[in-house]
Amino acid sequence: MSEEQKNEGFVERLRNSPRTVSTIIVILIIAGAIFAFSDRKQTEVSPSASATPEAPEQLSSGEPTKEAEGSKNGKVESAQATPMPKAEETSEAYVEVATRGQGITQMARLATKRYIEANEAYKNLSNEQKIYVEDYLKDQIKRQPIMVGKQVTFSKEAIKKGIEASQKLSDAQIKNLQKYAQRVKWN
Repeated sequence: MSEEQKNEGFVERLRNSPRTVSTIIVILIIAGAIFAFSDRKQTEVSPSASATPEAPEQLSSGEPTKEAEGSKNGKVESAQATPMPKAEETSEAYVEVATRGQGITQMARLATKRYIEANEAYKNLSNEQKIYVEDYLKDQIKRQPIMVGKQVTFSKEAIKKGIEASQKLSDAQIKNLQKYAQRVKWN
């Protein structure tokens, strides 16, 4: 049998057997996926100086890290972290600073907590009322991406208005907020 006849026989079997064709296609897809994902893993593993992972303690301490190290092809890179701004209180507002994993709602929760701790009259607020206040504050802030270190200002007047509105909630509204209040760690 000549080489040409063998090739014609192989091509003829491919035409007559969809199972063989589908097997070849699956193998090519798997090979392509392996190639694509192996390339992606290499870019994720090598850190850059601008995207140095930091521990949450370093982010919230407000002090620059001494040295952040990562290896890239055997070389050691280092980068100085910039100091984090600290949360502060002014006469009219609370300025909260975003840490890793925080959004506007968590920052509003911190401002609400600080306001309640500073004002004895509001210590008896229920967890559902606190949820209402933080949601009220969140709605007062323009939607924007929150990056680590971003400062957001919450007006004391807005917090007070949110607390006053939370004290007028109906039983049905409080019942609705219970499912959210149970999810929050208040300490």
